[in-house]
Amino acid sequence: MGKVTVALDGMGGDSHDPQEVVRALRFAFNLKPSLHVRVFGSAALQQALSAERFDRERISFVEAPENIPQDASPKTVLRNYQNSALAQAIEAVRAGDAQAVVSSGGTGPLVTLARHHLGCIGNMRPALAAKIPGGTTRFSLMLDLGANASCSASDLYDFARLAHCTLNLAWGIPSPRLCVLNVGSEQEKGNKLVKSARDLILADQRLNCGGFVEANRLFCGDADVILSDGFTGNVALKAAEGVAHLFAHQQGLKRFFALLAKPEWLQPWHYNGSILLGVRGNVLKSHASATSAALGVAIVEASKVAELDLCQKIAQHLDS
Repeated sequence: MGKVTVALDGMGGDSHDPQEVVRALRFAFNLKPSLHVRVFGSAALQQALSAERFDRERISFVEAPENIPQDASPKTVLRNYQNSALAQAIEAVRAGDAQAVVSSGGTGPLVTLARHHLGCIGNMRPALAAKIPGGTTRFSLMLDLGANASCSASDLYDFARLAHCTLNLAWGIPSPRLCVLNVGSEQEKGNKLVKSARDLILADQRLNCGGFVEANRLFCGDADVILSDGFTGNVALKAAEGVAHLFAHQQGLKRFFALLAKPEWLQPWHYNGSILLGVRGNVLKSHASATSAALGVAIVEASKVAELDLCQKIAQHLDS
């Protein structure tokens, strides 16, 4: 692939501070000097970018000051927010003006607009997938992390197929171990949903089903892929983030020992940028409260996904 452009929704997230976007872009360009970003946002953001004097070969701007409320319903999003920064950034991917999009906006609007503008693979429901640490030298992929509040067993099976392709294409793992998140690892533990999903994955001989994994083993590298419905996956990951936050904000001597106990590879900002798998385009969700460095990481991650042409390759593989 030639030059890769990342479309950035400059209006999403909790901060709404143009300087946060400026710092994120500065961080991203330091990580990847060849990066090109098309920013969609307000006149105030354009002014802040101009004052920074970024290389014009690396950045372009489209005025789109409208932001979508995080709790806007799908019908409201499609009816009232087609001129928003998020909608225009996703449309840039559909039109080929950008090869990936990053937003810190609400998950609901992001999924709604991505499905509307880019379309889905078959009848699959899109799922948010994030790289999480599995020890000092490896990672796991976890999905769904909030795109779907409720899922069927066949949805989790589809997530397994999406994840299998992702690890094949992006990580070079030919037969990733797929585990379903459950309250226990024993064969008979869990509700009907997780048991039925496990059985569907087991029945597909192309997939390597590892059975169940418990939440206390999320970061131990027991599985290459951890599968869950969006509600449970989001709660599990946010609980882990909450513990990490407590460690990072201790005071005095407690803070010293907390930092010793939490190594650099467990810092959450290193893993910002969840891929929306199942749509026909590269869409990444940044955490709404992400720091500028974390948003910069998500922008660089989006460029890597675009260079692989990951989502289009997954679509071609599953379509065939």
